[in-house]
Amino acid sequence: MSKQTVKCCMNVLPYNAARPFKKPAEVLFRASIRGLIKAKKGGVVLDFGGGALRNAFYLQSHNFKVHVVEVKGIEDRFPDQYSKFLAAGGLLHYAFPKETTFDLALSTFVIETICNIEERKRLLEEIHKSLSSEGALILSVRGPKDLVTAKASGIKCSDGFITPNKTFARSFTRQQLLFLLKTCGFSKIEFLHKGSTKCPEYLHAVGWK
Repeated sequence: MSKQTVKCCMNVLPYNAARPFKKPAEVLFRASIRGLIKAKKGGVVLDFGGGALRNAFYLQSHNFKVHVVEVKGIEDRFPDQYSKFLAAGGLLHYAFPKETTFDLALSTFVIETICNIEERKRLLEEIHKSLSSEGALILSVRGPKDLVTAKASGIKCSDGFITPNKTFARSFTRQQLLFLLKTCGFSKIEFLHKGSTKCPEYLHAVGWK
């Protein structure tokens, strides 16, 4: 990564990317994911980039021990949510919890907000290493059809754009996400789309240890 790219990434405010939602992420209601959650129920799960905790609360309701990894300052944006989450036994980390093994990991619309390419790859490698032998990462990212605004009003930086509210955004095609996950160690990747769908608005996938 060039010095210029690192410099532009320093302007990003990661916590600005978090948005409050009333419902958990759509991927959690896919039939195969419901089955996976049922099979792992009561285990330990990582919610990477938990934001306003819509997914963390859903996972807690299924008796998971939930660890959230987020950037400092996020709990100041959503104080009520984090107080409730912590009171229910949830754990909040500002650095990756390397000593914990997870049955499942979840990250929805997060990795495409990480500006530094090497940092993005390193974090996915950390997630892979932290999974149990039969663990899996449930992942959702933005596809090219969902990045119109960023391309129209954003400033080019790294492999994407810095938006007017100082967040970073890029998109992934199916092939790009497949390559990234394999590079980070995932042995099997299952896309929750028809095989003919290469560039959907949103990409949903499961990466297995």
